[in-house]
Amino acid sequence: VGNTKKLSVATSLSELFAKGQKNADPKIFTEDINDSTFEKMSITRFDRTRAYVKIEDGCENRCAYCIIPSARGRIRSKKPSDVLCEIEGLVKSGCREVVLTGIETTSYGKDLGCVTLADMLEEVDKIEGIGRVRLGSLDPSMINKSFVERISALHSIAPHFHLSLQSGSSRILALMKRKYNADQAMRAIELLRENMEGVQFTTDVIVGFPDETEEDFQQTCDFVKRARFLNVHVFPYSKRTGTLAAAMKGQIPEDVKRRRLHELEQIVDEVREDVLKKEILRNPCREVLFETYKDGVAQGHTSEFLEVAVNSPRPLHGIISEVDLMGTDGGVCYGELK
Repeated sequence: VGNTKKLSVATSLSELFAKGQKNADPKIFTEDINDSTFEKMSITRFDRTRAYVKIEDGCENRCAYCIIPSARGRIRSKKPSDVLCEIEGLVKSGCREVVLTGIETTSYGKDLGCVTLADMLEEVDKIEGIGRVRLGSLDPSMINKSFVERISALHSIAPHFHLSLQSGSSRILALMKRKYNADQAMRAIELLRENMEGVQFTTDVIVGFPDETEEDFQQTCDFVKRARFLNVHVFPYSKRTGTLAAAMKGQIPEDVKRRRLHELEQIVDEVREDVLKKEILRNPCREVLFETYKDGVAQGHTSEFLEVAVNSPRPLHGIISEVDLMGTDGGVCYGELK
């Protein structure tokens, strides 16, 4: 079953089980991914605190390390009316936080020609009872002055963004065939900070990309320190068959990748702890949307995506409560319910 026929899995299994024996002539449901439209799918309920609404599929960036365009095809967007209808239903059923996701979220609407991601966010913001709205991974090249000014005026958009950075070295970003350099990525962060008070950032970084020198790696470390990310998902480069990077010269030895991984993770931990301590001093009273409960401790996140833990005699799942932040262990803030 290919990427365009995921919704047929249950039906296909039912037919197979009805036969009561192995299928001697297997059915294959595949087609050219580039000829497909956005697959009709939506959610009507959510089992956790936040609901993930897929609004876009496919990618056309052709980054050197990535096989996604071949696997997921061209950009395909969900119709605006379908997106709004889905979110309205979730809000009516008690959803307090919605995450709009996609393979390349910032490309939403490019294939439709009549709507952009900013347009969609403005319409979502009008939904009665809408709570927090978060976005999936964003390409820094799409974060410009107009986009930032429009979304910063919305009451529902959460002041937290996950950027698809990959490297803090402009030379490596060019080898990766990304659409921005390190200066442009930093400017995107600065733009959002200038327009949204207390905004926080998380990101992804690849270490050990082919031909990455110690100087390139140090530039990435310096970028992470200057950007003051709340968290960074650091992972070593790994080959993907069929990509440009897999055939590049200058493949980095595994032991070097591991060393760089551990070095950057240590920097990330130090930066996060400092960010959390300063955030507690800046504003110790926060609204927390609680998600989990274990051994008398309820945990959740602020709109800025600070993770918070409090002692509670009962579960607080799905409840937004004010918390006085008292301190941090470097990863999670702890406090008391007001």
